[in-house]
Amino acid sequence: MQAMPLPNWLLYGIAILGALLTWRDVRFGLAAVAIAIGISPELRTDLAKDLRLEDFVIAAVVLSWFLRKVSTGERLIPETPLNRLWSWWLVAGALSIVFGILLGTVPSVKTSAFHWLKRLELALLFWVVADSVRSLKDVRFLATAGLVGALLSSYIGWHQKWMNPPREDVHWNAYKVGGPPGEKSNVYAQYLVFNTLVGLALGFSLYPSSASWLPFALTGIMVVPVLFSFSRSAMAAFGLGTVALVGVFHRRWLPLLLVAYFLIPAVVPSVVQRRLSELSWERFKVERLGGYIASVRETFSRNPLTGRGLGFAGFNRYENQYANTLAHEGVLGLLAFVALLFGVLKMLREATVLTNDPYLLGILQGSYAGTIAFLIAGLSGVPLLAIRPSETFWFWTGLCAGIWRLAWDQAVSVQEETARLETEAVANFEPPVASAVR
Repeated sequence: MQAMPLPNWLLYGIAILGALLTWRDVRFGLAAVAIAIGISPELRTDLAKDLRLEDFVIAAVVLSWFLRKVSTGERLIPETPLNRLWSWWLVAGALSIVFGILLGTVPSVKTSAFHWLKRLELALLFWVVADSVRSLKDVRFLATAGLVGALLSSYIGWHQKWMNPPREDVHWNAYKVGGPPGEKSNVYAQYLVFNTLVGLALGFSLYPSSASWLPFALTGIMVVPVLFSFSRSAMAAFGLGTVALVGVFHRRWLPLLLVAYFLIPAVVPSVVQRRLSELSWERFKVERLGGYIASVRETFSRNPLTGRGLGFAGFNRYENQYANTLAHEGVLGLLAFVALLFGVLKMLREATVLTNDPYLLGILQGSYAGTIAFLIAGLSGVPLLAIRPSETFWFWTGLCAGIWRLAWDQAVSVQEETARLETEAVANFEPPVASAVR
């Protein structure tokens, strides 16, 4: 793997600066997290083998956020439509560990606890981002940080392509961010897919304003590393996510989308065309369907309700997020996981109804399409179980929850103001005096 073109001092500088500035304003720490997600190398220690720079920044952010909440007496967890669903998934994971220990299917309590704590970290990231959005200015600041992180990550991909271009006779493995040996390029590509769909949606939503060309340009930069990652699940997810974006929100772009689907396969390099040709149902059956069958057989024979316990076999033994969730957490955990994702889609649709600002709508629509893409990619990958894509997913979902809170508060204020005006009108109403009867 080619060396990362971003110097180490820059990576560690972002993390340290973010951790320090979060004590002044939590949003600075969240911006550092958003930037670090796509460029952070993995740190392997005796205590944990999968730590990243953003883990340390998130710890500082959560601690600062918690202390400020306690000092002001505010409600700790902000009100969002996903609170109960998140709690259900956290409880399901904890139950799977408890029963895994009792049944002896968890090889290491430390490993299982680490997996559950990573899930708790994602939940806290979601809640802190949602709570930190108090105005449109906050949304713009955090969204810009997220897209800057994706841009830097794309730069890494472009650097690796031009410094070590893929050839016809090499194995499919082009792009990686600085991580451990064996980190799949799928993870990198799935991270970029979500951010690419957000950028594309922002462009669609802002068009025909001149401000639309910047997100369109960012989208073009991010698409190239996705193609050259040779991740079939990511390419399929991006294509179908774009269909969801255009088909649900921007149907006027449908003719352009159809032209692009006919044109792109003809203009991309032959090495990518060959990889695209392998996106077939036959290969899915051969390479991925076995994971579903093995998960059902192994889980239902041991403990179908709560599975074999978080971390009993890594996070990607069965090559897709649904079979892995079933095996680790059983039917209870799988239901909680699926319910949470559909809760995300429901929240996003509610927020789009309550919002008319094109910038906010672009973020909501891109996150909706990104969620659809991750649901699809999850059929043959683990975007919501792997760290990079799951962190970016919950960062953007937290931002959308903040938008939902803003839109809901505004709708309530409008209703209250309307009710007040109606009450005043009734109180000030004076019926006409009847004419004197002659």
